Amino acid sequence: MKLHKPLFLLAAALLVSLPSAYADSTGSNYLNGGVGEEELAMMHSSAKEYPLHITFSAGKSGTYLADVPVKIVDLHGKTVFDLAEAGPLLYVRLPKGTYIVKAVSKDVPLSSKVKLDGKHNKSIILHWKHEPDE
Repeated sequence: MKLHKPLFLLAAALLVSLPSAYADSTGSNYLNGGVGEEELAMMHSSAKEYPLHITFSAGKSGTYLADVPVKIVDLHGKTVFDLAEAGPLLYVRLPKGTYIVKAVSKDVPLSSKVKLDGKHNKSIILHWKHEPDE
């Protein structure tokens, strides 16, 4: 099979410019990050592909938090997503259903129940009252 150099170069360039998607140990696809303008813009451009959008923040100013351990469980308590260091933005692709998002910052747990209908994206903010580390 003969490979056309211009087409190969175009395909390689497109792959480099696409945002990175990941899969956790449960097989759920996600985007994680949002630090810096370029990464934030890249995540926002891919947001519609992920039905669950989670933002982590803390303090009076609502400062973004990173490196937050997060776990998502279904209503039966089964872990469907688990990430040791999430944030400040986390987009997760999950099937429709009801889930509980659990996260911890400075030993303070927070949780939020979310229902995904399979048609619309859902955004939640997990906000801690403590001031973030400087």
